[in-house]
This record gives sequence, C-alpha cells and structure tokens, in this order.
Amino acid sequence: MNWQQLLNLIVARIKQVVGLYASVLIPMWGMFFLNEVALFGLWNIFGIVPRALDVGSMIGVFASWTMHGNFSHLIGNTVTLLQILFLFGLFEKNAYRTIIKLVIASGLVTWVIGSPSSIHIGASGLCFAMFGYMIGGALFARRWGYLIACIVMGTGYWLTIKQGLMPQPGVSFAAHFGGLCAGLLLGATSKHHYTSVSRHQ
Repeated sequence: MNWQQLLNLIVARIKQVVGLYASVLIPMWGMFFLNEVALFGLWNIFGIVPRALDVGSMIGVFASWTMHGNFSHLIGNTVTLLQILFLFGLFEKNAYRTIIKLVIASGLVTWVIGSPSSIHIGASGLCFAMFGYMIGGALFARRWGYLIACIVMGTGYWLTIKQGLMPQPGVSFAAHFGGLCAGLLLGATSKHHYTSVSRHQ
C-alpha cells in the first residue's frame, strides 16, 4: 500500500466515523426529544419485554437503543458511543452492516435471557455488544486494530464494564451481558480474508 492509498483509506474511514455518528446519535437524540415533547413518553413502552411475542416487544428488539429513561441516561450512552463509534469507524470495513447485526443480535439475546415482566431500554446493550465485538475480533479473529481499541477502551471503561455486568436495581444486566455475548460471537467470526498477490519475476 502506497502513501496515496493509505491517505484514501484514512479519508474513507474518517467519513465512515462521521456517518456512524449521524446514523446512531441523531436517531437517539431525535427520538428522545420527540418522545419528551410530542409522544408523552409513550415511545419507551416499546422496549424489550423478554419472551413477549407482542408487536411492541418486537419493535424493542430493533429500536430499544433509541429509548432512554431520562436525559442523564441519554448523555451517559452518548459519551460512550462517541468514543466507541470512532474506533469502530476506523477499524471496521463494513461498520454500518456490523452495527445493524449487533443491534439485532443484542436485542434478541436480551429478549431471550431477560427477567419476566421487565422492560429493557437504552443504547447500553449496543455499547456492550460493540465492546464484545472488539474483544472477540482481537482474541479470536486476530484483528490487531481491535486489540489496540480494546486496550484504549478497557483502560478508560474497566470500572463501567465491571459495574454494568453486576446485577443491580434499575440497570439492565440482561442487555449488558446479552450484548457482550452477542458481540463476542460476532467478533470471533469476523476475521478478514486477504487475497495473496504473487510477484512475477
């Protein structure tokens, strides 16, 4: 890879980072204020209700990451996503497709393992799924960029990750643990295949 190709790659990945910010954060913030101003909080009733087969819970599997209980909940997830989406945009070739997979996989696992009669909202399940994806990619798929990302995120978020994986009132352990497991599995199978180029003498 020459300098021009490297520069083009960097520019493309920076554009991907900006696109990820727009694709994830704008719906999160937009739905929060729409819910507060126009929907009277009704959007949040479509969170994930474990093993419920009604339409509302199925919506939650795909869209619970856009639902937040209050402004501090939204801010906390936004701060985490600003950092992890940046790393994802730099290191993931098909980041949009991967995010969609992680949203669905983490939502489904939460739906399966969550406590009965509970409701799960917020983007923290997606955050943990992305953590898991990076760890799985680094450990099992030998994606060294994600090893760097894991070190960076792990250093700053070790306590947050540890607390998020401890059952406690008001915190969705199922979404955190389910997201982490879903991400690990997808990350472990994300190894890139490179085409070898033979040189002719």
